[in-house]
Amino acid sequence: MFNVARLLGRCLLVALSASAALALGAGPVAAEDGGDGDFQWRPLRVGAGGFITGIDISPDARVALIRADTYGAYLWSESERAWKQIVSEASLPAEDLHPDPSSGVYEIRVAPSDDRRFYMAFRNGIYRSDDMGGHWRRTSFAPTTMDANDEHRTSGPKIAVDPFDSDLVYVGTPEGGLFASADGGGSWTSVAQVPVADAAPDKTYPGMTGLVFDARAGQSGAKAAKLFASSYGHGVFLTTDGGATWRELAGGPRNVVHAKIGADGAYYAAGDDGDDVWRYDDAGWENITPGRELAGKHKQEWCTVAPDPFNPKRIVAGKVDGSIAISDDRGETWRNVTDFGPISRMASDIPWLEWTREVYMTCGDMTFDAKSRDLLWFAEGIGVWQATLRRDAQAGDSLLYESRSLGIEQLVANQILSPPGGKPLLASWDRPVFRRDDVDAFPTQHGPDNRDAIVAGWSLDYAANDSRFIAGVFNWWGVEKSGASQDGGKTWRRFSAYPPSSKAGKIGGSLAVSTAMNMVWAPSGNATPYYTLDGGASWVAATIPDAPKDAETGWGFAYYLNRHIVAADRVKSGVFYLYNDLRGLYRTADGGKSWTLVYRGEIAPFSKFNAKLASVPGRAGELFFTSGTQGGPTDPHPAPNPLMHSLDGGATWTPVPDVQEALTLGFGKGRGDYPAIVLAGYVRGEYGVWRSEDAAKSWKRIGRFPLGILAAVTTVSGDADNPDRVYLGFSGAGYAVGDRRAGSE
Repeated sequence: MFNVARLLGRCLLVALSASAALALGAGPVAAEDGGDGDFQWRPLRVGAGGFITGIDISPDARVALIRADTYGAYLWSESERAWKQIVSEASLPAEDLHPDPSSGVYEIRVAPSDDRRFYMAFRNGIYRSDDMGGHWRRTSFAPTTMDANDEHRTSGPKIAVDPFDSDLVYVGTPEGGLFASADGGGSWTSVAQVPVADAAPDKTYPGMTGLVFDARAGQSGAKAAKLFASSYGHGVFLTTDGGATWRELAGGPRNVVHAKIGADGAYYAAGDDGDDVWRYDDAGWENITPGRELAGKHKQEWCTVAPDPFNPKRIVAGKVDGSIAISDDRGETWRNVTDFGPISRMASDIPWLEWTREVYMTCGDMTFDAKSRDLLWFAEGIGVWQATLRRDAQAGDSLLYESRSLGIEQLVANQILSPPGGKPLLASWDRPVFRRDDVDAFPTQHGPDNRDAIVAGWSLDYAANDSRFIAGVFNWWGVEKSGASQDGGKTWRRFSAYPPSSKAGKIGGSLAVSTAMNMVWAPSGNATPYYTLDGGASWVAATIPDAPKDAETGWGFAYYLNRHIVAADRVKSGVFYLYNDLRGLYRTADGGKSWTLVYRGEIAPFSKFNAKLASVPGRAGELFFTSGTQGGPTDPHPAPNPLMHSLDGGATWTPVPDVQEALTLGFGKGRGDYPAIVLAGYVRGEYGVWRSEDAAKSWKRIGRFPLGILAAVTTVSGDADNPDRVYLGFSGAGYAVGDRRAGSE
């Protein structure tokens, strides 16, 4: 839901320069399997969970499209009553097939005259599909920043396709202005008569929005005559001659958050940064804000407006929390949903969506169905919903949203934990932890509880002497839920106390467990690590010799990084390893009371970002380390980020042969007495998910892009009890489970 990809991408891009990336050469060789090898992949079902930021429905109602802020876009299948991901390994051009930590879609629209033609703003370019997203090609549009996860990601429409000519398309950008193509993206021209958008007061770029054609106005030559476009800070502009000339529509909003055309040709807009709702028709602008006597006194937060295609007089205005107001006279008077009663939800497709606390249903967009009367679609913070609006609604009636989220997997994965003898646990942004008793059935709830709408799960670990004991870091600004489970993640209790850093807002970080009594917690935000010897009843600041005392401490500066720098030895009780990117590796043998620097310096380059330190199960003193994801998708890869290995408790380290860039790694049950190692990254120059059965001496690729997903893999784990199963999590596309194909070894 939050700006995960933007924050990750911004941080990662500074982690690696092009020259540095080329410093470690490795000649690419063909992978031996060319794909998924011996493993077969399917979604590890959780369902939805991320921000659906926009929706578009074709005039004939045959096509419904949605876009997401962290990964991809989806096409609705009415026959299956489910969504299909259309940004994939199979659909994108070969040159675009690389992992990406920030793969949200900025905008996607269907051509009104040809519902097989889609246009998509993605990876700073414009793509076109002529087969409903089955295949995409990048147009000649010059790359420009279009961040699908920015502060204005729900605004729109940012693309408009001529209702009579599917080759004529307009695109609005955050900083570059308005562009048009008359040949399906073969060439583009700047629309100079519409000024480039201003920056917002917070220095962000809302850009060009509210791009809407009015098909009812007919054509000017071969083009649709009438098109509206809003430029932030300059207002709404209109052409009535197919784009030959433009004029500002003075007297209306200075910007548009969302806009649509009514059945009678009126232009409706939620504008002025969401404070007002407007209507424009032949009589000019009219402010029709519900409760307009409050307009200008405080922010109204109207996110969108939806005119009824079957009734030109009925208008719905949506607020950012999912509540609505309804007008039956084109906005002259309104009935607020607060007069009707509470908002309720029903989710028969993905049960936890109904169970979780989501009083504030963060609005992406609302639009009426073009075929079914009274049916309102709602794209929002954790999925897609529908509501049937009764025409005779009276005060006291409630508003019921029914989930239509099947097929969407949108959680941002932070960690997968597979404890011996237990079930896999998933830690994600926005919803802290899911225990997956049945990987093929959607969960009915999540941990630790549902009393807060947004809490992130950052880190999980189990006790080596009792794998039923699980502890985790679960928090968000002002909400602290970190705690432990005695039953493998079925139920959770909060720690009795928290480190002082928690009260100071140091959220995120990593946690390692030796026993149920002894844990070490390394918060983010340059906070001091802490340890407990009484199961979290109290936490003591670790006294670490020569630890940096400056503002940047080396323990981790940003909560949004997927950073795991503390690990418990899986054999020796009370032994922990703790990494500081400015000093090196520390070790304690007494549960955290005293620490020794056993390795000085960075273990691997660029380790201040997504570093991961891991203890090998069943092997005393054996560790692996990677600096994690480096750079963006257009930077040279593989990056110089070797997988490092230690056999002596971190005192010495050697690079693992053939591994040039390790994004993340985990362990599972092996075929012999050594655990299987699972790795996402580059081996011998080839990207994929890899598995080693011989202590990292050799690797076999078990997936190139599992499920066809191009989002970066953020966490991997083998199953602790099943040598034929692997789990992985993506940066904004949920989770996957892979099983060894029958008959393969």
